[in-house]
Amino acid sequence: MEMNSKMRLIYNEKGVVADLLAYASGLVEGRIAGKYLLSGEKLPDTVVIQGFTRKGILAGADVDIDREASRKEGIDLAFYPRSGRGGPRPVGSVALADLLKSASRKFDAVDVEPDDPAVLLYTSGTTGKPKGVTLTHRNFNAECALVEELDLLREDDRVVLVLPLFHVYALSSGLISGLYLGTTFTLVPQYSPAKLLESIARTNASVLIAVPSMYMHLLQLTKARKTTIPKSLRLCVSGGAPLSLATLREFEEAFHTGIAEGYGLTESASAVCANKSGERFKPGSIGPAPSSVRIKVVDEAGNELPAGEVGEIVLQGALITPGYWNNPEATAEAFHEGWFHTGDLGYADEEGFFFITDRKKDIIVRGGFNISPREIEELLSTHPRIEDAAVVGVRNSRDQEAVKAFVVPRKGETLTERDILSFCAENLAGYKVPKYVEFRENLPKSATGKVLRKELREELRDERLIFRE
Repeated sequence: MEMNSKMRLIYNEKGVVADLLAYASGLVEGRIAGKYLLSGEKLPDTVVIQGFTRKGILAGADVDIDREASRKEGIDLAFYPRSGRGGPRPVGSVALADLLKSASRKFDAVDVEPDDPAVLLYTSGTTGKPKGVTLTHRNFNAECALVEELDLLREDDRVVLVLPLFHVYALSSGLISGLYLGTTFTLVPQYSPAKLLESIARTNASVLIAVPSMYMHLLQLTKARKTTIPKSLRLCVSGGAPLSLATLREFEEAFHTGIAEGYGLTESASAVCANKSGERFKPGSIGPAPSSVRIKVVDEAGNELPAGEVGEIVLQGALITPGYWNNPEATAEAFHEGWFHTGDLGYADEEGFFFITDRKKDIIVRGGFNISPREIEELLSTHPRIEDAAVVGVRNSRDQEAVKAFVVPRKGETLTERDILSFCAENLAGYKVPKYVEFRENLPKSATGKVLRKELREELRDERLIFRE
């Protein structure tokens, strides 16, 4: 196969690189690539299956199905094997080893239109049912150009990629943009702070693409080991969840590097903008809008708001999805007059820097006042004995919304409810102080480290279940 002159090395000492080959091969063959992390819980992710219109049966190894009747009715069959190296396979798939054995050296890429679907990714479902986001070839091309414009990756960079490729952050801002620019990769097949630190040191990595919890872990590890910290990183990219200013400052000082905190969604093919360390850095901001993306803040009626006023962040540009797979209702709800509504609340300052304050659905209304969970979480993160915290709205005995804080104490530390409430009362307006406090060993998080608030809320209805009317 003839390789692009910019394409360099994808290095993975022990891991499997099949995902890299599968994505690239699928796209040049004109296929729609996609990957979804199925739940490890007892309840299946039935919502994902509902998103497809072609009839099929996924059956256990011991289920007896009439194959001939299924064929006549146009129903695809897929069986889960009892065990073995093959593992579960979708209908019509082949093993990578078999594919390589029979592959020809002659190859012509399939012509596709820029707006043809390229990748289908399901959102994490942190605020509801998972939706299949259709990302086109144009979307990815626009994201690659954005990564280059923001100088997140360069041709001569050595990048440590530790995040899962079923998530848009690593796939688009990392893998696809890196291949586009000719970047060298080191893949970390299974995350641990020790493995990540070792990979950075061994490869003299210049860029790390990670989530906030990983930066916290690296700091904790280097402190505990009192080890030498690699100084080769020119830039660290953080995304997937907010990065506290305290962690950002401490990491920059310890690793002698800069951090770019990015903002984006699955629907925007990953990063939309970034707030980079340096002269124009503004604490808490997601940065200004780049040249290729339009960003504004609007009220409920869609009117643009002046600087400083909080409203919903809306986006427009070539990297925005055309819509949700087989879900016209969700698509119509998300787009208004050509603008994609993110569901994130925020504001812009006088210099055009944007700030995210909360998710629209996460705002807590108490006594007629709007309360930002993120504001309370940011305060709790400054407490010296708190490792992690999340805040949600819950219903009290009078069916009114109240503030509840979930707190993870630092290892070896003890905290009481009175400690938390007193700390909040000293630093917050009275109506923002939590009514309830619950201590936990850890918080439920997505693959990118984002706290799954819906799993912390009371009266949770599992949206993966199919209910009969």
